Amino acid sequence: MTTTYVFLGPSLPVDEARDVLDAHYLPPVSCGDITDLVLDREPPDVIAIVDGLFEQVPAVWHKEILFALSKGVRVFGSSSMGALRAAELHSFGMEGVGGVFEAFRDGRYTDDDEVTIVHAPAENGYRPLSEAMVNLRLGLAGARDAGHLGARTHDRLVALAKGTFYPDRSWPRLLQDGRRLGLPAAELDALRAYVRDTAPDAKAGDARALLARVRQVLDEGCTPFRAEFDFEPTYYWEKLTAVVRQQRAERRTAEVVGVPAARLLDHVTAEDAAVVDAALLDLLIRQEAARLGISPSAESLDRHAARYPHLAPDAPEAMWLAERDALREVLVKRLRSDLTDPVLRELAAGGRLAATREALESADTGTAAAPVPDTGRAAAVPLPNGRRE
Repeated sequence: MTTTYVFLGPSLPVDEARDVLDAHYLPPVSCGDITDLVLDREPPDVIAIVDGLFEQVPAVWHKEILFALSKGVRVFGSSSMGALRAAELHSFGMEGVGGVFEAFRDGRYTDDDEVTIVHAPAENGYRPLSEAMVNLRLGLAGARDAGHLGARTHDRLVALAKGTFYPDRSWPRLLQDGRRLGLPAAELDALRAYVRDTAPDAKAGDARALLARVRQVLDEGCTPFRAEFDFEPTYYWEKLTAVVRQQRAERRTAEVVGVPAARLLDHVTAEDAAVVDAALLDLLIRQEAARLGISPSAESLDRHAARYPHLAPDAPEAMWLAERDALREVLVKRLRSDLTDPVLRELAAGGRLAATREALESADTGTAAAPVPDTGRAAAVPLPNGRRE
């Protein structure tokens, strides 16, 4: 089953969007949101960006989108923030949809304020409180092409709109400014009627086109994206992932036990340190497996899942334990030379070295161990260039 996430806000009502595409709808994207969908978990098949936040919070990073692409996610953008990022990243594989994206991609639009608006908060449905420049351009061009505006009036109104600070842009404001400058009243009246009847909305139209395109991709069988670039985990990227993990931890502990993560870990460390040791081992196992590119086989997962008969086989806890044990088994074999000394030290520190030696000597393995030759000196180690010393 494919998973699709859509970041949507003022460009299109969510209820209308659901009629076009069944997906997980999230608020406008901001910094960290895409990373949270992909980091340390099975990534979704599709991420679609329509709207995004800026100014009051950091905007979504280009690096986050590149990270998602590097993990095989199909990333689409249109309308607003999605159109901007798609125009900037289409050469890396982000897929843009709609006229707004095409205008930015082709260099006809160069300013972010073409799509920037102010809007109401989430509890009020992100209702737009100003008009996007791309919508004003669409309405003015449509009125001109329909014969309601002359070319000169059209150009003067475009310049007026572009010169207005983005929170103040609206059709009433533009018409008022046009009258103030003495533009033909008949043309302005015709423009008002045209806008009232057609409700020009470039961003909404592109959002619908995006949703239809994603639905088509899913219906045809969504194939993972194959990145042709190397994703570089820079210093600031590592800082971002640390913040995302911390925020995720805080949400999880607040949901499960109702306290901050630091308080939970302090309590468990003091009262049951073995739980922290086991959790730390689990974390390091998974990190090292990811670094080495290790994935357990289905047979190995099934074998380890059978060790937990008290859990349903498809329960998240059973799957988590089985994966941990399977990865540990592979890593013990892979890292045998690195683990030998730490294991011997742990046995000696716990006073179990002699008992372990006796158990190994008395164990019936069915085959005799090959004797270790005593040459009186350590075996020569081949150097990287093939010489021996």
